[in-house]
Amino acid sequence: MPKLVPRWYQAEARDAVLSALMAAQNTNPLAAIVTGGGKALLAAMLMESLCQLQPGARVMCLAPSMELVKQNVEEAIGYLPAALAARVGVYCAGLGMKERLSQLTIGTPQSVARQVKRFGRQDYVVIDEAHTANIDLKTWKSIVNSLRENNPHVRFIGMTATPFQMKGLRVVPLTECGLFDTKVYDLTAGRNFNRLVREAFISPVVAPAIRFPQIDTDNVKTKGGDFDEAALALEAMKVTRECVRVALDNARDRKHFMWFAVNIEHAHMIESALREAGESVVTIHGELEKSERVTGVAEYLKKMHRHVVSVAMLTTGFNAKFVDCIVGLRPTRSLVLWRQIVGRGLRPYPGKDNILVLDAGGNFARHGAINAEIGSGDSRAGLWDCTDAVVRSPFKKGSKDGTPVPDRERSAIRFPVHSAAQPEYDLRIALGLMAPDAEPCGFLNDAEHLTCRQCGRPRQGFLTVRTHREAGERGIGDDDSYEIHDEANVVLADEVCRETRTLPVHDMQIEPEGNGILNFKFVTDFGAHPLRLDFDRASADPKFYAMARKMYERSTGRKAPGEGYRVLLSRELIPKPVDITLTKWDDGQVFLTEVRWVREGKMEAFRYDPEYS
Repeated sequence: MPKLVPRWYQAEARDAVLSALMAAQNTNPLAAIVTGGGKALLAAMLMESLCQLQPGARVMCLAPSMELVKQNVEEAIGYLPAALAARVGVYCAGLGMKERLSQLTIGTPQSVARQVKRFGRQDYVVIDEAHTANIDLKTWKSIVNSLRENNPHVRFIGMTATPFQMKGLRVVPLTECGLFDTKVYDLTAGRNFNRLVREAFISPVVAPAIRFPQIDTDNVKTKGGDFDEAALALEAMKVTRECVRVALDNARDRKHFMWFAVNIEHAHMIESALREAGESVVTIHGELEKSERVTGVAEYLKKMHRHVVSVAMLTTGFNAKFVDCIVGLRPTRSLVLWRQIVGRGLRPYPGKDNILVLDAGGNFARHGAINAEIGSGDSRAGLWDCTDAVVRSPFKKGSKDGTPVPDRERSAIRFPVHSAAQPEYDLRIALGLMAPDAEPCGFLNDAEHLTCRQCGRPRQGFLTVRTHREAGERGIGDDDSYEIHDEANVVLADEVCRETRTLPVHDMQIEPEGNGILNFKFVTDFGAHPLRLDFDRASADPKFYAMARKMYERSTGRKAPGEGYRVLLSRELIPKPVDITLTKWDDGQVFLTEVRWVREGKMEAFRYDPEYS
């Protein structure tokens, strides 16, 4: 069997991880690789490089499922030299293998956690699907604490397609969740994602050319950070048979479907509707016996069924490359879950041109484009732009008497009403909060703000007539229980993605100005790049002032003095950065947006937002 050959980005990711490990002795780096990008091979590459970097080092690779462990073992055997491959051991109860003394161990966290102290000293731990490594949970807390007891200098390396976790409705980067401290490589967003599509490493995600029925979540409450499952299932089952009919009628050219259901009862309804249509289907959920689940998955992977229906399973690590249509009948507030669902179809396969996603849950509208870059606190579930760009209404009539419905702004909050006799649909105009021709500024606002933080323009409150008709009375595109996705909202094109580049810093110069301003110049291979920070509370914008203090504290490990002149006097405490990141903004200007240092053997990063300056 020929040795597996890494792709260019796998080699780049490995080098980025190794550089971080060598630059900072206490850092725990994270690499974000898109679903289908070959994280299993990257894990094998890291094992080999770590053994070369530190001969005799013991490396553990943890993956959250038995299937992923098998993939990682196969990739390791296919890539590693024979002498190193012979040292690979597997510790996974589901596979009936428990080898604790190997130099290279691949296993599941569930199995390892029970006997973690008996594994002895481990030097490196590579974690596949690192977004599942929540150290607030008992399993991961036990693993991390025990491994650190055995070796205080153990290093954790994360790999994931979703480099964040959900904390309620808030998206929190994994670098702020306690285990990993720096993201050294990212191929999951923007132009990097699009490049992998162009080079055929992943399949393109396409918007549906049909209007697809939508599940009404207006009256479904939030519970535990997501929609209440019982109430959501009731709403989903109202349109399920209609969704099945529309999907089958309009995706006849698709060969293999994955359906995602809310709960078991909902899954059986989907299965029943598919069988009534003459389709072959298998359902996978947690209450099946293990043998039934294994058999069902195996049958689907052998293409014995055209459809598989999943309930809270098959969202992480499931590898069915031939899937060319995903039907999401499961609305979710979790960005992690939604991206993992879409990721099931990203792997390329012979004869597969793209992956069609039919979304009945409004998830694209809720979470944004699949390659949008997500920052701290950015849940995409309420952020709004101060813009007068409108959503063109696809409906010719707004009521039975033919009254037209005006276009609503993209950021509008819809308020359903029962009367079609509305003299004014825009609440801002009706209540006299804003002149009809008020100019927007384009600022991105948080969900809780009803007026723009920059210009004060109110967010639109749009009155929409609520109508309820039986499924048999509705036609495709007949009212707003259907949705058609704008191509630009599903995948962001290169033109609207910000371009970034990370450059090593060779020298740093700091010049004081006035009573509290520091002017930085970071010298790179492409010239010097400036950064101006104002520490004078009296003259600086409050947000800009807070960011300046944050940079001082991140770089020095000390609390910033309250007086600006004292910061100037202590400027020599600020160390030279390891590297800086430059970002080209929408208007073509280039700004410095991130600075990274090594402090006390640990990588520290400061993200700078030039829109505050």
